[in-house]
Amino acid sequence: MPSCVEVRSLACVHGKRTTLRDVDLVLARGHVHGVLGPRWAGKSTLLRVLAGELTASSGSVQVPASVLLVGDDGRSPIEERLDPPTRRRVALARAVAGGPDLLLVDEPVEGFDAETTAATRSLVLRYAGQGGTVIWASKRLDVFLDLAAGVTLLAEGRVRYAGSAEGLATRALGGLIVPLRHAA
Repeated sequence: MPSCVEVRSLACVHGKRTTLRDVDLVLARGHVHGVLGPRWAGKSTLLRVLAGELTASSGSVQVPASVLLVGDDGRSPIEERLDPPTRRRVALARAVAGGPDLLLVDEPVEGFDAETTAATRSLVLRYAGQGGTVIWASKRLDVFLDLAAGVTLLAEGRVRYAGSAEGLATRALGGLIVPLRHAA
């Protein structure tokens, strides 16, 4: 299957600050992929490069012709009056209805309750099931479990892990799991 997104040796330098360096990412069509990392890890920068809003300093980026970054731009006067979580839900629904080949979402469930988070996940999974590709950025690993086909962990602009969300969770917990000792 041909790739939908292909990023090779991507670097972004803004002034004296390097926000991304040596990032590689290859994604197939019809999947949800998670980009995970703390604040200032480079998640939003990566999405903005994929959306064509920022230019890479070096490397190559190949994306489909139809790419949409879900953000706070282009809100209607009615949407302006909505609370931030509701605005994000409306923006995501509008984006999915537009049917881009690649949908980029940055922290889409921030501030959502459990029911709204579940509905958002369902919408994204249905969209991917119809052949759309989604890159979802978050600070939280748990949102990618049973959602993303794979995750890329960014820290300080570099890829620190690429694989499954479950594999990363197991790896992260590996150092925390202590064998139980039975009382004699």
